[in-house]
Amino acid sequence: MTAHAYEEHAILNNPDALLKEYLPMIRYHADQLMRRTPASIELDDMIDAGVLGLLDGAQRFDASKEVMFKTFAAYRVRGAMIDYLRAFDWMPRGLRDTSKSLQGAFQELEQKYGRPAEEAEIAAFLELDLESYRQKLDQVRSMSVVYFDDLPSVRGDDDDLHILDVMAGSHELGPEYQTEVGQFIGNLADAIAKLPKREAVLISLYYYEELTMKEVALVLDLTESRVSQLHSQMVTRLRGYLKLDMGL
Repeated sequence: MTAHAYEEHAILNNPDALLKEYLPMIRYHADQLMRRTPASIELDDMIDAGVLGLLDGAQRFDASKEVMFKTFAAYRVRGAMIDYLRAFDWMPRGLRDTSKSLQGAFQELEQKYGRPAEEAEIAAFLELDLESYRQKLDQVRSMSVVYFDDLPSVRGDDDDLHILDVMAGSHELGPEYQTEVGQFIGNLADAIAKLPKREAVLISLYYYEELTMKEVALVLDLTESRVSQLHSQMVTRLRGYLKLDMGL
């Protein structure tokens, strides 16, 4: 066992050391999600959910697999926070309907033009002026590109297994499920490749470079509010490409 592996093993088996090491990461993901949730959601509760996700991840992690615990833990933490939000079912039915109508417009215009629809075209299709369309994007800013229920899942001996279990190297998952997850990831990559240039830059800066909305706004020379609207538009477009339902 290498020195790094030994140190990681020691941290995984010491809850106090584990929390000390990864609490900043938990706070980071909580802050990111809080930007897109109602005021009724408390930051401390999000952090608590993330802590539970971290501890659960430490128990599930298989160190023999070629996956870094830091990567696995980030998915577990964020997943636990999203599950916490889903439990409250905090997206009102009206916003769900708005999400679905936007997605339907994107899909129909995509088929009509054979290219990504521009916002003016989407607004016209929905019989809205541009400002009203952007207000609808503001309303659905809490959407995620992919929710955990969208991901391939299988029934294990005790409970449902998701893509996170694949990352952990769960022995309960056979090659067929690895293939299913690989296909899903491939479809997501294909969907991202179809995005208009500015939305592709946004997804790179926000999700890969992990910049904040404010930092992305500075890079793109836009207001933070405008970047948030573009993010909602990008999410709607991607979910349409993936043919995912907008309900939480």
